[in-house]
Amino acid sequence: MEMQFKIRSEDIREIALMILFLLYGRLGRRQISSYLNIGEGVTKKMIRNLSNQGLVDVKRGGGSLSGKGLENLQDKLSKFKIISVNVFDAEEICPNCKGIGFLLRNLPPLRLIEVRDEAVRGGARGALIIKVKEGKLFLPPNLGNLRDYFPLLAREIEENFEIKEGDTIILAFSENIGEAIIGGLKASILASTCYR
Repeated sequence: MEMQFKIRSEDIREIALMILFLLYGRLGRRQISSYLNIGEGVTKKMIRNLSNQGLVDVKRGGGSLSGKGLENLQDKLSKFKIISVNVFDAEEICPNCKGIGFLLRNLPPLRLIEVRDEAVRGGARGALIIKVKEGKLFLPPNLGNLRDYFPLLAREIEENFEIKEGDTIILAFSENIGEAIIGGLKASILASTCYR
């Protein structure tokens, strides 16, 4: 039976901020505001909230994820079957774009168009949904091997993710890394929750 899952946009932004810290280390408010397309006041409030929970260490020069924050982020991501997150060069797909890959495990069959559209609604310019089959990266349902279309991206994914048979990778891309993160995160949440 299909079930719709709702998560608040504030929670999505908070997880996206934690992913930014994970990927880039220490970041200042201006950088975060630019990445997430939010005002500095909202950014300051988010950082203060995370800091009060002990999830972010704030120093002169910005904030960074604490050890407790890393554990918290991993717990949140695992609820959506997200094993790992990494940043990728998406120039082969989209000039001047960065890609964010979400490695998901144990997903049921996906409605590919819905998942891709969710990434775009979330702010990404587009998304690739990639399945691991016989040790190779495939573009379902029948587009073939990712390496035939984007060889550099395929090599980068293989080098940066510990992939297993049946894994799914949602790679969202955009000129703005924050838009790619939010779009990819929303698509991953949809992929992991709406078919339970």
